[in-house]
Amino acid sequence: MKTLLASSLVAAVVAIGGGAHAAQAAADDAPPEAISKFVMGTRLGYITCSGKYRTYLEKWDLYALMNEGQSAPKGSPPSDEETSACVHETLLKGRNLYGTALKDTPAAAAKSAMKDYMTVWEGALKDVRRSEREKPQDFRVRQRKVEARLDALQATLEAKAR
Repeated sequence: MKTLLASSLVAAVVAIGGGAHAAQAAADDAPPEAISKFVMGTRLGYITCSGKYRTYLEKWDLYALMNEGQSAPKGSPPSDEETSACVHETLLKGRNLYGTALKDTPAAAAKSAMKDYMTVWEGALKDVRRSEREKPQDFRVRQRKVEARLDALQATLEAKAR
């Protein structure tokens, strides 16, 4: 019984030590904290605003469907003020995160990758809203392309920041 308990204790210590080593290796491979905060903040802001715009499009489609062929439309179309406010606020927050991350990034290659990411991110955020009415399905297709581009730039940025 003592032998079983001792071997279980040794196995637990080895497992914990091995886990700590794996966690340290993952931490060593991670990009700097400022870059992680920058990427996380910008992506969450983009997702939030694009979600608000998707909701706007869905409300617009419902309004158009309910009033199709009606001589006197009922209700009113949705306002895009909420999306506009989200885009504006998120741009300000993203630029603040960008400035902080840029100061804390010593590598020139990482700074260049960060600038490329920020340029595309700002363009995508400003382009969340389209001037023409698009269907929610078309919006989703467009969003997948934008997010794939941001994913590729984020991977490049994180690789160059290590």
